[in-house]
Amino acid sequence: MPKELFSEAQAFSCYPSSHEIDKWASDLLKKSQNMKTEVSILPNSPIRIEFGNNPCTLQNKFIQFKTEEKRRTFYGYWQPSISSPAPLLINLPGYGGFINLHPQLADMGYHILHISPQGYVSPSGPDTSKTAPDGNWPVLHNTITGKPGGYEDWLTDCLLAIRWAVLQPDVLPDRLSVFGTSQGGGTALLLASILGSAVRCVCADIPFLTNFPSSRLKGNAYGILSPYRQSVPEDIFWNRLGYIDTLSHAHRLHIPVMLSGGGQDEVCPPDTVESLFTKLSCTKQYTRLEHGVHTHSRESMVLFGAWLRLFA
Repeated sequence: MPKELFSEAQAFSCYPSSHEIDKWASDLLKKSQNMKTEVSILPNSPIRIEFGNNPCTLQNKFIQFKTEEKRRTFYGYWQPSISSPAPLLINLPGYGGFINLHPQLADMGYHILHISPQGYVSPSGPDTSKTAPDGNWPVLHNTITGKPGGYEDWLTDCLLAIRWAVLQPDVLPDRLSVFGTSQGGGTALLLASILGSAVRCVCADIPFLTNFPSSRLKGNAYGILSPYRQSVPEDIFWNRLGYIDTLSHAHRLHIPVMLSGGGQDEVCPPDTVESLFTKLSCTKQYTRLEHGVHTHSRESMVLFGAWLRLFA
């Protein structure tokens, strides 16, 4: 028989304290700083379709990262700015794992590194051998069950890739910002929390991983968790989620934060985003696109561009 959900108050009572979040973030950063990584710029230029980003096919490259830990391989996609030196933007993927091109931002004068942690997407496309039985990527399931390949490993991959990117000779190392949509937005906030003052600003579009208790584990994103609750004690379940809930990191975000929500978004409902906005005490902006659904939109691209011009 399915377990009844904890009330929101019960769930939040299991969340880690602010001090525990501080330690978690600090430990994750130290772990990444002590890890060795082999980095290779791959020779292929994969985007050549007729309606694609053809003018940049000779510049954009896949970057291969191999970590010493469990010999894990993952990839990034490098979009250099047409002029250098330039600020650096880090783009994080949604839960579908896609690598998205943002030529509009590159043309505004930014280097962009798109990261696909855990090797979910390679130059050959998505590695479906890594998916869970339900067809989703296992990072959320592995987080709540305490298995390797959860968000600690996912974020560590990002930190390793960022370490490489800021050392590139054409990059302004003190001009780093992070952005993304859905899971990309949520993890952009988590990375900004972990990296602290090294980040200039963050853009989180319709962010996932935000206020798990109020979601009631409904919808195509938060609902992924529901089947796995049966095997994890309730207090442990919510405690593990608490470490990756952006609400838990609000006290650590002192940089400018841009948030957006979609009024018709049933995947990451706007009230979850609004609860984070209320909790933040930094320079912040929240835009509710009343007819917005759960997708990256032209409106969010304009919002990204404006926020980055102000602060990146």
